[in-house]
Amino acid sequence: MPFTWKKVWIWVSLETTRGEKKLPIQYRFPRTDNTFSDKANVESDSWVVDTIVDSINSEVTKQRSEWTIWGQVYPNGIWFFLLALLGNVTSSWSNWVYEHNFSLLESNTHPTLTIWSFTPISSSSYPLAMIESMDFTAEVWGKFTVSINLKAKKWESSTHIVSYTDETGFIANMLKVFLADNLEGLDIADNICLQSITISIKKEIKDIECLSSIDPIDYINSSFSIEGSMEMLFEDNTYKDYFLNGTPKTLRLLAEDTKHPYEWVDNYPTFMLDLAKIKITDWTPAFTVDDVTKQSISFKGHYDVKSHKAIEVYLKNSQESY
Repeated sequence: MPFTWKKVWIWVSLETTRGEKKLPIQYRFPRTDNTFSDKANVESDSWVVDTIVDSINSEVTKQRSEWTIWGQVYPNGIWFFLLALLGNVTSSWSNWVYEHNFSLLESNTHPTLTIWSFTPISSSSYPLAMIESMDFTAEVWGKFTVSINLKAKKWESSTHIVSYTDETGFIANMLKVFLADNLEGLDIADNICLQSITISIKKEIKDIECLSSIDPIDYINSSFSIEGSMEMLFEDNTYKDYFLNGTPKTLRLLAEDTKHPYEWVDNYPTFMLDLAKIKITDWTPAFTVDDVTKQSISFKGHYDVKSHKAIEVYLKNSQESY
């Protein structure tokens, strides 16, 4: 029976044991779009026989699945993906809200997820899901969104018992962006007027394989990289000079949903991403007739040897436990 993509639901849970699907299902991700497919490597048999046809058979030699999930950044749901992306979190409770501090785990085995899908034709689980990349994006008048690419084992038939949550996501007018000379300076830096920003975090995922298995038995992350871009008004040569002089900066992206506070005053959903060291890698002015002059910059995030940091994320939400 044909169906529309609106009838596809996505859930996620954090695995306790790598590669073993985690029950109960913990969170329904209210995605805007997603793609997922099971993949297979197919090898042909090309024996020398009495024919000019190039093969006589083919066999499946490897199976796995690949995912892309795109949607708004939600303060409770983004927790799962931040932990799978960065690897380490410490959480605390204060004034009726929960504070989570994520940092980069210097390990090749970051936490894994189980992704669950429900469609009118099947219910499936995809264990051992590892994040390959996450792109955070915001544009004026839009929402604060995230695009997540994952690799996982092939699908397994599952029966879902799920619950639904209702929460409000971040939008672009809740965002502020700051630049400073060091991490301490971010607390007193001025908000930059931006038209858009993208922060892209990528991990190179390696498949761990054995002769006895058609599936990868594990995935490991072998490297970690950070890049980004910003578009803003062209009012002076500040960013051009940063680019030409190779000036290092720190960057903070802060999202605060003051429209939906928690029970206590000045307690509201918060997402804060700090990059300890960035350098501008490209600067391009835009001169268009009858339009405001703008400039676009690209930057790369680096590991800062002074602070021993590259990236940290702070999250304040209402989720008691995961």
